[in-house]
Amino acid sequence: MSESLQTAKIYLGRHCKTAWNLEGRLIGTTDLPLCDVGWAEIEETFPIIEALNFDRIVTSPLKRAHDTSKSYTDKIGIPLDIYQDLRELDHGDWNGQKYDDLLADPEGDFKKWWIDGDISIPIPNGPETLEEVQQRIVRTIKDIALAYPGEKVLVVMHKHIRSLFTCYLLGVDLSNFRANINETVEPIELSDEDLQKLL
Repeated sequence: MSESLQTAKIYLGRHCKTAWNLEGRLIGTTDLPLCDVGWAEIEETFPIIEALNFDRIVTSPLKRAHDTSKSYTDKIGIPLDIYQDLRELDHGDWNGQKYDDLLADPEGDFKKWWIDGDISIPIPNGPETLEEVQQRIVRTIKDIALAYPGEKVLVVMHKHIRSLFTCYLLGVDLSNFRANINETVEPIELSDEDLQKLL
């Protein structure tokens, strides 16, 4: 990374749980609130967030991420910014359906897409391809890194776009999308090397 180009220190977090997370449903861009388990998760993870001494939090506009982020920022007293392009992958016709039901459907393509990693299969009525979503999230993390030079920033996002971003950092094919999904809410620190890949 060029010494003259200072960036933010970025940590990638995830929203706390919704009812659909507990039910094993694809949420996508469905704008659900947190459930009681999710609010309890905020209380459990807050000491970790507080100890990292973030300067600000940047969040997806979707309610589950925004509510998670706003709860943290209200408690700490730091700024909260919303980036529209941190929204989750839109699963099209698969939104709201249970993984188990989709996987059991002999007529559907979800199993080939999800288990076999056949990303040539389009998401039915999905507005973006995985490649387009990956480009969106890479561009957005770069924008955030450059927008807050010298700050420590928590980015609260969603597991599928975090996975697509991870594939980019690792330099692996998007067929590895499912294998790189990380369900954790706790922040994952990006290294200087990771940030350099964006610049």
